Amino acid sequence: MNRVFVTAVVKNVPLEEYGRYLPPMKARRFGKLQKRALVTALKAMEISGIAQPDAILNGTAMGCMENSVQILESMLKEGEAVSMPTCFMQSTHNTVASLIAIYTQNHGYNTTYAHRGISFACALHDAFMQMRMGRIRTALVCENDEITRYQENNLQLFGKIAPEDKSEAWMLSVDPGEHPLYELLDVRIIHQKGAEDRAVILKNLL
Repeated sequence: MNRVFVTAVVKNVPLEEYGRYLPPMKARRFGKLQKRALVTALKAMEISGIAQPDAILNGTAMGCMENSVQILESMLKEGEAVSMPTCFMQSTHNTVASLIAIYTQNHGYNTTYAHRGISFACALHDAFMQMRMGRIRTALVCENDEITRYQENNLQLFGKIAPEDKSEAWMLSVDPGEHPLYELLDVRIIHQKGAEDRAVILKNLL
């Protein structure tokens, strides 16, 4: 059974670095979350030296809320007939994972998990199990969420799953390379009747 190593972890990329990974002419087509997620993923690929991971997995509690709110506000004000197609295409939960794959021309396994506060752990669990079984050798696992004006004004509706502006990307590989950060020992999703699902991530610092 393969061992699984984390070779790069990237989060909170400063705005001044965006131009290094995403030309302004291309960036203008994307919303804030899409730009942040794409830059984070591209930097993780650069650090790890893996430009074409075998799998791209994203975890998100709420998806692309900015575009979802724009669609709903437009529908309420002007009706369904004039809803914005661009916002609709960028409002689905799998928007980010698809964008990373399209931008990097990656045709491998691509999926998104939306399971409240443990969405990233679910994506990590999927990648970990596939790597342990030898189905893939590398995986880019991301976590992307955003908080909008609507959520700030209605936080009581979201409770524990209210996200924050967050983009994080981990590169996993069965090859530790020269400078692995740590080894993943196990990723468990725990279901208990009457309680919210929770995740346990076990790792060994190297």
